[in-house]
Amino acid sequence: SSGINAEWLLRPGGRLVWNTIKYDRGFDVSIEECNANYKAYRSFPGNGENEQIWAWNFFDDLVLLTCNDDLQYSQLWDKADVNPRKPDLPENCAALGAADVDRIIFRHMSGEYIRAVPKEQPDEIRAPTTPPATTPASTRPLATTHAASTPVPDIFPKYYPTCNCWTRECGYCSKMECTVKHDLIGSEQGVKVSSVLNRKELNTIVLYDEEGEQVGKFKWNMKGIYLDGCIACRTPWRLRRAKAAEGATEWEFTLTDGIVRIKIDGEVLYESRLRAECAGVYRRATRFAFYNMACENTFTLIEEMEPGSSVTADCAGACPLDQ
Repeated sequence: SSGINAEWLLRPGGRLVWNTIKYDRGFDVSIEECNANYKAYRSFPGNGENEQIWAWNFFDDLVLLTCNDDLQYSQLWDKADVNPRKPDLPENCAALGAADVDRIIFRHMSGEYIRAVPKEQPDEIRAPTTPPATTPASTRPLATTHAASTPVPDIFPKYYPTCNCWTRECGYCSKMECTVKHDLIGSEQGVKVSSVLNRKELNTIVLYDEEGEQVGKFKWNMKGIYLDGCIACRTPWRLRRAKAAEGATEWEFTLTDGIVRIKIDGEVLYESRLRAECAGVYRRATRFAFYNMACENTFTLIEEMEPGSSVTADCAGACPLDQ
């Protein structure tokens, strides 16, 4: 399989375009009648192998794209993107799902071959598992499952969206099922997040004690660093310089032994030891959640963490896997 894009034209009805490599910016796959923009794959297809077997599986309610049997993309026919630039998407996507396709036209696929195989059912298709070590932070896959409850091996680390706790379902950051239990003070492993860093949007982690009471919020961006009641300072130059030139940056917040640190690529780029009264307050932090952060951002779930029931690969439905 080559690195150029492949294209199917379905008659009557649609145009499907996909690439055989994963792009950092997520321009990987699109159904013209359903998607306003290209969607990102869920892992690096075939772990970068040259020989890949891609399969489109069409069903009455959805379509699935796999590479070497790993699920990379899914689209429900009744859940097209809503975009003012393409107002006809919902209607066109539903029509494509209902179309009686009688022919396929291939483009940009010289040297490839096609074969007909028995259709796999949705619950037989695997979600991607472990990404290669060289995958950039901005392209790491989520620990995904399909809407049909595809089983995923219990392999760590996993990559989940930064589920926003400021929702009615999460009791506006008051329900513990929307938090992750973690020994923030005693563990050397902190909260590792992949997000786009700028001077406007704050990355916010809500901290809780064992009883579920909020201890405070840690917030930062390229402009400032804040810990409620204890820290308010400008972001140091070397931390600003370390962010990715484009796309997401993977960073880590730790509170080990009462010392606030921000790391990028394992290097400590900000550090502040909490004063006695602040250390006493934040020493109680045993849970965390994310506030007002987008589904496109991810965090790393490690084995010693215990996610609440609503901290899932789709944030209990708040971050749909097919979008």
